[in-house]
Amino acid sequence: MKMLYIAEDRFPPFRADVVELFAKQIPARGHRVDWLMQRGPDAVNISSPTNWLGNDVYLTPRSRYNGLLGRILNNLLGMLGDFMILPLAFKGQYDVIQVRDKFFACLIAWIAARLTGARFVYWMSYPFAESKLYEARNRLVAYRHLVWLKGQIIWGLLYKIILPLADHIFVQSERMKQDVAQKGIATSKMTSVSMGVRADLVGKAEDAIAPNTTAPLLLHLGVIMQSRQSEILVRVLERVRLHYPDARLLFVGEGQHSSDRRAVEDEATRLGLSADVSVTGFLPMEQAWELVKRADICLSAIAPIPIFLVSSPTKLIEYMAMAMAMAKCIVANELPEQCQVMETSGVGRCIPWDEQSFADEICYLLRDPEYARMMAAKGPDWVRAHRTYDVIADRVESQYRKLLGPMD
Repeated sequence: MKMLYIAEDRFPPFRADVVELFAKQIPARGHRVDWLMQRGPDAVNISSPTNWLGNDVYLTPRSRYNGLLGRILNNLLGMLGDFMILPLAFKGQYDVIQVRDKFFACLIAWIAARLTGARFVYWMSYPFAESKLYEARNRLVAYRHLVWLKGQIIWGLLYKIILPLADHIFVQSERMKQDVAQKGIATSKMTSVSMGVRADLVGKAEDAIAPNTTAPLLLHLGVIMQSRQSEILVRVLERVRLHYPDARLLFVGEGQHSSDRRAVEDEATRLGLSADVSVTGFLPMEQAWELVKRADICLSAIAPIPIFLVSSPTKLIEYMAMAMAMAKCIVANELPEQCQVMETSGVGRCIPWDEQSFADEICYLLRDPEYARMMAAKGPDWVRAHRTYDVIADRVESQYRKLLGPMD
């Protein structure tokens, strides 16, 4: 199979499902994947095409301006760069032209696919239209009227044009598949692909250790978002410290917007916990996992609002997998996929979305550290069987075979 993959990610991308699945696993199975991406801020001077992990990547222009002007220019330059799809499609004679989380590009990709005989596939990792409309309605972003307008345009393009035209659609979760089907898209042309981890990150159950109950470190891994209500964890810490006064909270990640991080820091200040709540900012993956090693309880807290009910949280699987980092005790709230994973793996139970439930579950694990260790030890084997990217790649490759027929 030869694929042209047009991704919303800026080069070089960092998302695990992009890097591990399509830059490593699919090519390792003998398939060719060429990429079209906009340059990231660190790739302005890189020549195009460039070689990345053995793949050819064609880079589109990027503005050097910041702020609103830079965002507008980058959007325009990104759309201009999407026109590269047509000549690349004729040059490469691809079997699949796949677009991830882009919208204007899909119109060109569909035309290119029809002109060259390729299959047009859409990869939907997140409900971007619904998210933008939610952020605009709830005043969580600057220039909310522009964000609302963009959300409306994306919604119309996606559900009225792109998804009906697609030969196949990959979605993030079974819940997302159900939600998209309610908008008139046939379930028969959708495949859900949940998030996973690298196989080499999955260790052994016996490496799990009991949490420290003297000065427990609570940790949240990933992007901080006001729409996820990440600041709830600061209030959870306040309640936990009534029983474990030396407990601390570490956010390993950064806000999607500056206001997201500020919401966490403001809440810590308001509660007098600034010295006990830390935010690392964005870190390389390996550094982030080193910090996860030190944690006693790992938290997957995502507000159960419609845009997140469809999510497949990577952090949950990473917490479970890392026996090499001493597999972690996990506290996660009720979301469809989180509950399914927690229950089938046996690593824990999902809790209601409120501060007291989080605090009670954390204290429950800390009161019985040996029980907490036994629960954490169930994670690695389940992840190895169901959620490593070699397992996921097998399922994805199988779907391409169904779409294309026998492949050499």
